[in-house]
Amino acid sequence: MSKKKYKTGLVLSGGGTRGFAHIGALQALNDNGIFPEIISGVSAGAIVGSLYCDGKKPKEILNILTKHKIFHYLHLTIPTQGLIEMTGFEKRLKKNLEAKFFEDLEIPLLVFAVDMNNAKLVKFDNGDLVTAVKASSSIPVLFPPVKINDAYYSDGGIIENFPIKPLENICKEIIGVNVNPIGYEKNFSNLYQIAERTFHIIIRTRIIERKGQCSLFIEPKELDEFGLMNISSGNEIYKMGYEETIRVLRENNRIKK
Repeated sequence: MSKKKYKTGLVLSGGGTRGFAHIGALQALNDNGIFPEIISGVSAGAIVGSLYCDGKKPKEILNILTKHKIFHYLHLTIPTQGLIEMTGFEKRLKKNLEAKFFEDLEIPLLVFAVDMNNAKLVKFDNGDLVTAVKASSSIPVLFPPVKINDAYYSDGGIIENFPIKPLENICKEIIGVNVNPIGYEKNFSNLYQIAERTFHIIIRTRIIERKGQCSLFIEPKELDEFGLMNISSGNEIYKMGYEETIRVLRENNRIKK
């Protein structure tokens, strides 16, 4: 067997503004003496992961990401490659990250995006940090793909929304946080809702297959009530992530005495 390099690895799924639950989960883990030594994240998980690996405390990350309303981060455009530009988001991330490159981070971070030209998942763990995180978070159609060198990249969740595999042989234990539970949906009132539901169903099967590889698997069930772009509910979503993580820790006798 490969020698384990890290005691605890953390996987953070994509999920739009449901990713505020990742911050709550990190707070609960830290409160109970659990500090990830490496993080593998995609989309929202890449955003939260980048700030945490940069040395930010969970409450600080929450404040950074809830300080402004969603339209402060996004700008409508004439549709060509995407409906919304992430200009404001990119500026805010650059302003709040001490690290400019992956190599500058306090904790190792793996970020994933899809190479749209070659239809393959690509791992980023070196070079420009903000560009890779932006690429990993660029939901197709909604946001334009991000050009890196000679290829265009979009949200890594298209192919892999729970990037656990890179941590399997290097971590003693892996904790996974998935913010895309699937519950019962009674009504479908518009095209966006149908598209969002379809996306969640597609990625769900792969996550179910991988959850058994986690020492702890955290998935707040109430998150299915929230859409991908609901930044105004950030504090509420954060609380759900915190409370579910505490429940899982207690269930597994991991609560700090």
